[in-house]
Amino acid sequence: MEKRAIWSVELSPMAITAGLAVVALIGTMLWQIAISWKNSSVSATGKTPVAITEQTGASDNINWQRALEGWVTSGAEGEDATPDPDGISNIAGNVLGTLIGSYTAMKDAGVYTPLQGERIAESVAANLRANVSYRLYGFSDIKTDPDLPAEILPEGEARADASLSRILAYRSDLRIALEPLLENSAYELDVFAYYIETGDKSRLAELQSAAKNYRTAIANVLLVVVPSGAAMHHLDILNALSEFEAVLEKMAANADDPYAVAALLRTFNGAEANMLTSFNALAGYFRNHSNT
Repeated sequence: MEKRAIWSVELSPMAITAGLAVVALIGTMLWQIAISWKNSSVSATGKTPVAITEQTGASDNINWQRALEGWVTSGAEGEDATPDPDGISNIAGNVLGTLIGSYTAMKDAGVYTPLQGERIAESVAANLRANVSYRLYGFSDIKTDPDLPAEILPEGEARADASLSRILAYRSDLRIALEPLLENSAYELDVFAYYIETGDKSRLAELQSAAKNYRTAIANVLLVVVPSGAAMHHLDILNALSEFEAVLEKMAANADDPYAVAALLRTFNGAEANMLTSFNALAGYFRNHSNT
């Protein structure tokens, strides 16, 4: 996890450039793409898409993953769809539908200008984020020391605490459980950036391998017996790892969809922050008990 702390503040120029390039695609070209598709690749089937204008406000409350409402992308009908319970594949259609609806609404009102269109596209780009489902763990999923109180107080602390030797043993057990993560030699965002730049499919395989290592680490962490006082921290780590693994899988599965990618890049940032926060909190627990 020390490596990840370094990676989080020293992103490679390529990773930053690749990430910004995808967002730039959404923010600067989205409007032109939507308008060019208005009468070709996308057609309405009677239902009204969400439309936003400078008068109606920004797009921060739109659910980009909702089931498509009457917007059909050419070539999609009749094809076997990959199971997508989160609706990540709906993002592109919803974004295009929203932009086309906004364009039509402004045209009908006689207020459309290219500058207004670009501002709406920028608003959409700024608010794109994907919600990814993942396994949430609770107290019933972990094992605490049988000779320590199992009852956890609302603040997440137990009524009694473990000895220093027990805490050190737990720290060692946890370090061993997390060893599969050491096999992820490259920062995941770098790996993804290389794919965006080169189209090399081996990079997606590398990202999926990284996700697998997270799953293995999660399975190991579930077997660690936890001092009751550290139970809440332990759960936070499990859930953060679970979220991050799910985001990596979604990024690999949707790597060729620029709309989904733009949304998932923001989700990645949030999931990574949650993971760093959870490990930092546990590190604080270790420091506090080492000094007593």
